[in-house]
Amino acid sequence: MDRSCPCVPPHFGPLMGYCDHQAQKLMGRMLRQYDVSPMQSRTLIYLHKQTGEVTQKMLEQFLMVKPSTVNGIVDRLEEKGLLRRTTSKTDGRYRILTLTEEGVHFYDDMIRVAHEVEDRMERGFTPEELDTLKSYLLRVAHNLREEDAE
Repeated sequence: MDRSCPCVPPHFGPLMGYCDHQAQKLMGRMLRQYDVSPMQSRTLIYLHKQTGEVTQKMLEQFLMVKPSTVNGIVDRLEEKGLLRRTTSKTDGRYRILTLTEEGVHFYDDMIRVAHEVEDRMERGFTPEELDTLKSYLLRVAHNLREEDAE
């Protein structure tokens, strides 16, 4: 690890944030040609993989963001013609999200970009190292969820 660069945080928590920031920057650059943000891309991929109705509440839980943030994401994707928001036929309080035909066509491009970013992040690691890193990160996530529940 290049510890000589002052931009690399010396502590574990900020280092995780730094890695996430770098991944988001790369993904943002790669998605620019499609005029979507990383969060919009995650939304399109999520909607594409779901079967049955998807509500805004479900998307909010998946993305782990506030309702107002989901509204903004959905608004932008709707403006771009990539998804449609309708009222549930069974409960008028729920907004149902569906991809438009154009939104469905974006899937292959979004997955390709996500895989390219993953490949870049995993470069230079052995499969065993990746398994170990994943187990460590899952332990960190578990520890943080534990704290959240208290």
